[in-house]
Amino acid sequence: MSAARLIARKEAGELLLSLRGLSWLMAVAVALSVFGLLLVSNTELSLLDNAQVVYDMVAIVTALGGLLALVVGLDAVAGERERGSLVALLLTPASRDAILSGKLGGIAVAWAVMYALALPYLWAVGSTGQNLREAVTILAVLGSPVVLGFGFFGMALGARLATARTALLTGLIGLMISASPLLLGPSLRQSAIGRAFDVINPISAAVNAYDGVIIDSQPVLGQWPHALLAAAWLVLALWLARSGFRRVAR
Repeated sequence: MSAARLIARKEAGELLLSLRGLSWLMAVAVALSVFGLLLVSNTELSLLDNAQVVYDMVAIVTALGGLLALVVGLDAVAGERERGSLVALLLTPASRDAILSGKLGGIAVAWAVMYALALPYLWAVGSTGQNLREAVTILAVLGSPVVLGFGFFGMALGARLATARTALLTGLIGLMISASPLLLGPSLRQSAIGRAFDVINPISAAVNAYDGVIIDSQPVLGQWPHALLAAAWLVLALWLARSGFRRVAR
């Protein structure tokens, strides 16, 4: 078995089979339950079109996935360093790229489990409406590169910043700024600054694709410009993580 697969199995086991894994799964389930109940029971939100409710839920899942990947990515480097296990890992025969790939494997497994966990909630809020199947598809197609990109971004911050606390605060601020389209209405994003931000923001790419597919019933394949931005974000975050990891090695 390759070193990357061994590391990925170790990371996934720690995330899914340990007390920490059970804790984050419970936290995600509680968050999804709260948002789901809010969307279907609130007096004002219950008047929304069903497609709008599904869109909101898919956007929430993406934001939660980004938060999960960011924290796990930070812990994969900064956490290992503060626990004193990073140096031992770097001294193993595994290449730096293999270690990085293995760490990403753990993040990918965590996102896959969260995605599966979100499906019943999406069905609960959207089973009586339209475009539920398309919503599930676009979440996988656009949500995955955005979420995994935040995992790489967390690794890059963990490698470059001195402490895990500083990296975590910086990452959370970056995620909050990126997730601002979830809080701002479309009218507030039509300014020149808002449109320019949408061009470079990966969460904006996902949100705009969700809007087109779920609300406007556009084809999933028609969202390729947003998919290109999400892919570019993933490649950029990977480059930042690799360059930062090489710095740690030195």
